Amino acid sequence: MATINKKLFSHLNVEDDDPVWEKFARVEFSKKNRFPDNKAFLVEEGLVRKFYINTTSDIDTEISAEFFFAGDIFTVEEKGSGVVYESLDRGLAWEITLEEVKEMFAVNPECRFVQNYYLSRKLNAAMKREMLLLKNTPQDLYEYLLKSKPHYIQHIPLKYLASYIGITPISLSRIRKRIN
Repeated sequence: MATINKKLFSHLNVEDDDPVWEKFARVEFSKKNRFPDNKAFLVEEGLVRKFYINTTSDIDTEISAEFFFAGDIFTVEEKGSGVVYESLDRGLAWEITLEEVKEMFAVNPECRFVQNYYLSRKLNAAMKREMLLLKNTPQDLYEYLLKSKPHYIQHIPLKYLASYIGITPISLSRIRKRIN
């Protein structure tokens, strides 16, 4: 039986012998896999994209909001939220229902540390992204990714990277040409 790579998730500060690890189920996913609602996932391998579908114009467009790599955690809300989580390549994740997570928090107050850590990390990342989008040009954003998150440039397809920056793939191509 395969087990979770606990070292990859050591930042959660959950002991190796904690029974919580046994509650996670292995999920192998393929490219373009959509993740089910009301679950939390630990990504062990692969790349997952969070995006919104913009239906305000005649043509629905996808707006990339976040990417999840090995060692990351994400939770999928209910379908009505308008958020989609989709894999960009093959990989492995570990899933647990959000109901089980709630039960763990009720039974084990120490789990609140993980919840607080996760939520504070998400809030800080969202605030930083918002400030980057508000204060910088698309070229500045691309250069920031080159310096601070080169794995984004290496692993995320350009059309999703352009959407993440808030521009078209053609504009991103022009920026890349100017930089090189």
